[in-house]
Amino acid sequence: MSSHGNVLKLSDLVKPDAALQAAMDLYGVDATTAVAHCALTARYDGREADYRFWCEVFRQLKENNEH
Repeated sequence: MSSHGNVLKLSDLVKPDAALQAAMDLYGVDATTAVAHCALTARYDGREADYRFWCEVFRQLKENNEH
C-alpha cells in the first residue's frame, strides 16, 4: 500500500515510460486513444493520482508521435 492514506496508486506499481511502452505494444497506432481513455476513466472515478499518471503517459506518447 501507499503511504498516502493507504490508497494504492498506479504510479506505485509502474513508471510512465513502462506504461507508454506497454500501451504501444498492446494498442499500436491506437495507443494514444487507449491512454486518453485510461486518463478519463481515472478522472471520472476520482482517482486524481492515476489521472495525472495517465496524463504524463499521454504527454510522452504525443511527444514521441511528433518525432
